[in-house]
Amino acid sequence: MDAISSLMLQEGWRKGPWTALEDRLLTEYVQQHGEGSWNSVAKLTGLRRSGKSCRLRWVNYLRPDLKRGKITPDEETVILQLHAMLGNRWSAIARCLPGRTDNEIKNYWRTHFKKARPSRRARAQLLHQYQLQQQEQRRQYLQSLQLLQQQQNHNQQQLQLQQNQNQQLMMTMAAVMAMMNSLQNGGADQCCCGSPVSVPEQCCALPDEDDALLWDSLWRLVDGDGSYGDGSSGGDY
Repeated sequence: MDAISSLMLQEGWRKGPWTALEDRLLTEYVQQHGEGSWNSVAKLTGLRRSGKSCRLRWVNYLRPDLKRGKITPDEETVILQLHAMLGNRWSAIARCLPGRTDNEIKNYWRTHFKKARPSRRARAQLLHQYQLQQQEQRRQYLQSLQLLQQQQNHNQQQLQLQQNQNQQLMMTMAAVMAMMNSLQNGGADQCCCGSPVSVPEQCCALPDEDDALLWDSLWRLVDGDGSYGDGSSGGDY
């Protein structure tokens, strides 16, 4: 075991923020040896950083092709679309966004879009509430349709009743007019119209009993009875 490895075992790996000197040593190592063999960095450069720490520092901060600055709206759209298809496969998503790292994308997602996933019981309760809301909305909808149908039926019945009443009124008025004409024509005939002899006014008057019967029939017709006096209906007069 060499001196550097022995020192690492004794003092342990350094943690915390990287210094400018550490960044320069790691950059020089990658320029000379390329990416990979991260566990050799400490041995060859004297860095007290683990291989994993060196890899993450290079990939996420020191790589020359990294983009600086915030995620753009176009990049955000790509992240949303790819996450919908790939889920939390951040490395696969990062390969579609040159200059962005999987760690950067993961942190961006968790900061802006991730929401706490409800428990199974909470999801079941939400589903039950949704079903109840759907049932209540359907019940209210059907009730509204039923009330509307009832109102339409009621309006139709009222319209039909009004039409029947109007028709009955017209028939009644026609019958009244016919009765009035009949009374007038009957009185003129009894006055001996056409006779050259002057007839006293009393001869044109109807007998009281006949006059009462005719008016009784007329009022019955107007009231909707529709029966005419025949001698038996006028006994009360």
